[in-house]
Amino acid sequence: MSHKYRPTRGGFTLVELLVVIAIIGVLVGLLLPAVQAAREAARRMQCSNNLKQMGLALHNFHDTFNEFPAGYGFNNDANKGSWRKAWGWGARILPYIEQGNMYDTLGVGSREFNDALPGNDSSTWPALELAAIRTNLPTFRCPSDISPDINTSVDFCHSGGPDSTKPATSNYIGVYAYQYSNWNPGGAPPSTNGIFQPQNGSRMASVTDGLSNTFMVGERGWAHQAGYWVGVGNVNSEASWSSPKVVGRSFMLKLNMPLTSRYYSTFSSYHPGGAQFVYGDGSVHFIADTIDFNDGLKTDGTPHHWSTPFSNIDKTTLGLWQRLGCKNDGQPVESP
Repeated sequence: MSHKYRPTRGGFTLVELLVVIAIIGVLVGLLLPAVQAAREAARRMQCSNNLKQMGLALHNFHDTFNEFPAGYGFNNDANKGSWRKAWGWGARILPYIEQGNMYDTLGVGSREFNDALPGNDSSTWPALELAAIRTNLPTFRCPSDISPDINTSVDFCHSGGPDSTKPATSNYIGVYAYQYSNWNPGGAPPSTNGIFQPQNGSRMASVTDGLSNTFMVGERGWAHQAGYWVGVGNVNSEASWSSPKVVGRSFMLKLNMPLTSRYYSTFSSYHPGGAQFVYGDGSVHFIADTIDFNDGLKTDGTPHHWSTPFSNIDKTTLGLWQRLGCKNDGQPVESP
């Protein structure tokens, strides 16, 4: 009697299926961090390229005007005034980062910021200029950062202003170094001991510590309220919506510091472990947030106050973070 052959149907048992799923899960778990690390490496490289472009633009500006741009200020000192908007260093370098049309639209070189957007009533600001200050410029954005295109973190110019009249975000901030970053236009602009200062530009010759030993521009992430590329709403204050939007301090404020007092005046990033800076010579370096930090002591050995003249500080007691922020402390530095 003949019998037909009936092949058995192959398949996975439940145990085998669970083993396969577990193996796939392990492989995904191993690959995902590697993929994320590769993506962050690419973003960090793009951020470094942005900073290199800024360094080159700032050097080209210096070649043209024989000085770096002021951190913020007025075209004409006679136009200075309390609670007036002032152009930032980012607006000054627009022609050197292929944004000449934006520079001309705003009239950065031909009129004051306060004339481009008159007064504090944002409802009356001209549409063309308003659109210009709200333009997201990729050169000013770190790709690792989570900031929105428009910086809605604080008010701009006046309290309760709508988000529709706030400026575009920048993740790159000029290094101001010592003292608060505000300036009362009733007096002379303060000396900041960093490459950037209000109203007056710094010459390379004034960076006596050496361009390769001095910070010029660093990062600030959204957690620390980022910044603006166009300028400041007024020059009188170091409130979060004023001068800190274009410049930051390396004194009294640590890199990636917790969100405590005046955290919006420091430097930070979303790169793990630190932030990137372009130095005065145009080179870009990653600075770990564990960098040596010490605000130093007065020459009599006592702690100094923020109002202590820089000449009364014992420079040998400064940390590496503070030394790199200053252009003229006269102290040696070691690569961080």
